[in-house]
Amino acid sequence: MRKHLALGAALALGLGTQAFAADGLSYNLIEGGYIRGEVDDLGLEGDGFSIGGSVELGQGVFGFASVNDIEYGDNSGISSNLFNAGLGSHWSLSPTLDLVSGVSWERIEVKASGVSVSDDGIGLNVGLRGVFDRLELTGTVKYSDFGHNTNDFTLGASGRYYFTDAFAAGPDISHNDDGTNWGISFRYDFGKR
Repeated sequence: MRKHLALGAALALGLGTQAFAADGLSYNLIEGGYIRGEVDDLGLEGDGFSIGGSVELGQGVFGFASVNDIEYGDNSGISSNLFNAGLGSHWSLSPTLDLVSGVSWERIEVKASGVSVSDDGIGLNVGLRGVFDRLELTGTVKYSDFGHNTNDFTLGASGRYYFTDAFAAGPDISHNDDGTNWGISFRYDFGKR
């Protein structure tokens, strides 16, 4: 386990590799949006919001954080909240494509009928982020481990269309063994595109 964490940390910090961003990609941004969540095993569907962002900390290294909050069903009394914060790194593979990785602290809280249960864990992710004129596409694979044999892989994809150099919007989708989340996010990019 320690070897895996050390490998993930090395990938996240970009040790021993080129760490320049592809042209047109910024890591200084904030975004928020609407989420529709489905939990397959329980047959639950719900709505919520997400907010997150990242900030460039140095050459090829950035910090990131996000919160997802979903209320399930009209009268189920079930809600979930996922918070993560961590460090990431990006490597330019071409003038329009970055390899991105990260390591994060994860906290999940589930509330049902007035009872709240929470747990902390670690997340490791890797993905590709590319820009094509005003369109940005991202695909990721994330491993989350909360201990107690509670771990999962999540596949994610998103797109952002830049209406101006600073404002963008587009869809998000993620899927794991528990279910699927999808939605739309709005971004303000205060970096250099």
